[in-house]
Amino acid sequence: MTDRIGTETLAPAAPRRTLAPGLLLVAVILSTYGGLALSVDFPRAAMGIHSDEATYYMMGHSLAKDGDLTYRRDDLVRVWREFPGGPSGLFLKRGEDILDAGLMLRPPFFWTRTQPDPDTSRYFYGKSFIYPLFASPFVAVFGTNGFLVFHALLLALIAWCSYLFLHARMPADVSALLAGAFLLASVVPVYFVWISPELFNLTLGLVAYFCWLYKEVAPAPLAASRMRWLWTARSDLVAAVILGIAMFSKPPALPFVPIAVWLLWRRQWARAVVTSVLFLVVSAGLFATNMAITGGWNYQGGDRKTFHWEFPFQTASAGFDVVEKQHGRDEALTDVIFDPAVFWTNLANNVKWFFIGRHAGLVAYFFPAVFALAGYLAAVHRRPRWQHLVLAGAAAQILFFIIVTPYTWNGGGGSVGNRYFMSAYGLFVFLVPAVTRVWVAIVPWVVGGIFMAPLVLNPFTASFRPGDNAKSGPLRLLPVELTTVYDWPINTEPGRTRIWFGNHPEGTSPGFQIYFFDDNAHGAEADRSFWVRGESRAEFLIKTDRPMKRLVLTVTAGPVATDVRMTLAGRSQEVSLQPGESRKVLFAMGDGFPYQGIWPVWVASVSSSAGFTPIFFDDASTDTRYLGVRVKPTLVE
Repeated sequence: MTDRIGTETLAPAAPRRTLAPGLLLVAVILSTYGGLALSVDFPRAAMGIHSDEATYYMMGHSLAKDGDLTYRRDDLVRVWREFPGGPSGLFLKRGEDILDAGLMLRPPFFWTRTQPDPDTSRYFYGKSFIYPLFASPFVAVFGTNGFLVFHALLLALIAWCSYLFLHARMPADVSALLAGAFLLASVVPVYFVWISPELFNLTLGLVAYFCWLYKEVAPAPLAASRMRWLWTARSDLVAAVILGIAMFSKPPALPFVPIAVWLLWRRQWARAVVTSVLFLVVSAGLFATNMAITGGWNYQGGDRKTFHWEFPFQTASAGFDVVEKQHGRDEALTDVIFDPAVFWTNLANNVKWFFIGRHAGLVAYFFPAVFALAGYLAAVHRRPRWQHLVLAGAAAQILFFIIVTPYTWNGGGGSVGNRYFMSAYGLFVFLVPAVTRVWVAIVPWVVGGIFMAPLVLNPFTASFRPGDNAKSGPLRLLPVELTTVYDWPINTEPGRTRIWFGNHPEGTSPGFQIYFFDDNAHGAEADRSFWVRGESRAEFLIKTDRPMKRLVLTVTAGPVATDVRMTLAGRSQEVSLQPGESRKVLFAMGDGFPYQGIWPVWVASVSSSAGFTPIFFDDASTDTRYLGVRVKPTLVE
């Protein structure tokens, strides 16, 4: 075995094992995040409920306080004790009574005949109950902070399993560094403060694969060892149970397939059958439990709605129908997903942006996974066979979300990084090649830290204002994911997105929308122009509903001369403006990127080399902004 990544043999010599560095890593994580969990004033620090947290928060408290998963008025009253804004983003669904049922040949392979729940004083939560079920004992003891206590224990478990597996193949100090990097040099600590199942899903995948693969790399222990079960058939059965739970928490749990394939390849027929059956029984049993509670197997299906400002039972007149739009997910949108006009374009670009995207790319938000993948590919022909299956399981999970959710594969507009990837991230620990040099193990710390340090050190702000994370710093150097326009983090700031320009009263130019990626543009003026901040570059997206021929940028300097650089879809032009001078710059639009196959979009930017503050040039002005150049965009059909 050599010191370089990617060149170890199939069976590297086992290093001398010691648990001390791993225990130290776990102690640091528990003391840091456990202390934060116990001491932080969560409702104040979190600045409100965001994303899907409202549903999981209420489910956890309902299980801890009431012992059920029923939404009633008391559950709603409980929220206002901590969050004056209420449970914005709450998913609820009407219950059903099952009258008849049977089997069929197409998914989900059974049918039911139902009637609406006759009890109109209750509704049910439209999310998986498994994460709040595991968190509820901690919520019962510690209140809302119990979610964070649970998360601190999950982080410690991830670190411990990662260390044990890595140390079976490499020195203790290197193993501790890499295990720590997988947690702390990524976006994972941000999800420590989220009341949502992302960290739970990460733990399920990693621990399941640890149970499956630890026996492949570690020497068998003494007979009296408490860990001896990891070298027996029980380890595969435990992995199947865990992945069955993962299937219910975040379908489709495709990483189970490599375990079954591995057992079949080794001709362990009985174990393969029992393991597969156990996986199916656990996952099907949980869906059946959901059916027993709500009347439907799909917790996201049926009569399901999202509530943001007014909630059932909030007032005497507030009912389930206060929201008109339904958000049930009972059928796959195959006509949209597999639209031949955009399918391959979406797939090719999504694979690219999945790795290097600004808001959700692995290079920035999960660099340790990229590090592991690079090490695996450096000498792929020398890798043990089980590593090929690990990659296949991770790739299957990734491709599922890229293909099935081509316009929201990052997890939604409030996400930090790619929260859907969390269920597959833990698998990349098992792709790390044997490393013996400390400096190599420091690489993911350095690169991951460059991108993620501001987010990890301030997870509450990074979560509450996800649109700010990529407005400056190295994240801004990465390309924007044009397939997720409606699910960018900046969409949580209405004043920066979907701003109308064009369609001027004095002319016939078509209207269009602009999405500002940063704070270097000062918003729309009365004449439908905007100012670029002095000595800055404002980057934005132009979105229309039909093809356009030209973009016309009318740029005007203030009382200070400035050099202006403009780009559209990678093409640039520059002009020098004297004080008060105005120029028109024309760009051929091209086809643009066909967002959802309907709306053409283009990425543009304008920068100003100088700036001024109006109050220092006009005694009557009260404008304290630092301005560079005024930009009036128009389009020509």
